Amino acid sequence: MSELGNPHDRFLKEVFARLGVAQDFLRHYLPESVAQAFDLSTLELQPDSFVDAALQAHFSDMLYKVRLRDGPETLVYVLFEHKSYADPLIAWQLLRYMTRIWELSVKQRDGLQTVFPFVVYHGRAKWQVADNFQALLKVDARLTQFVPQYHYWLCDLSEFDDDELKGELFLQIALRL
Repeated sequence: MSELGNPHDRFLKEVFARLGVAQDFLRHYLPESVAQAFDLSTLELQPDSFVDAALQAHFSDMLYKVRLRDGPETLVYVLFEHKSYADPLIAWQLLRYMTRIWELSVKQRDGLQTVFPFVVYHGRAKWQVADNFQALLKVDARLTQFVPQYHYWLCDLSEFDDDELKGELFLQIALRL
């Protein structure tokens, strides 16, 4: 894992490197249908980071591999952002990371895997950024079918009071911090 300059990034990277904590977090904060589709007992932290070298001191990304309960292997991509404001270009940033993941898959001859983009937001204000890529573009309705479109899942912790946090005690403490 790369050296992170921000103590919050380092802390969360260490916390979520513990598979039990990551499983607990995903079980409670993914959409219910997705959490039920994943066999979280197969969750594996992947060694690769897809953050630009210039951003390594400011961002932490984590990539997990997990099997579906009744289907092919898929990837869960978890990106932790630690900002006091919502990033309006997060959908573009995630798309860049997803592309790098797919480039590595092709290079390793693993085929293209599904990537589930998942953002955890720790800012004080409510996240008010669109959760899809096309919202970044001014696309004429006649052209939308020709422009990439995807949504990311957002866990906005600013919406939770401390007593609403879910999961084991260690996870709740980490999220409070």
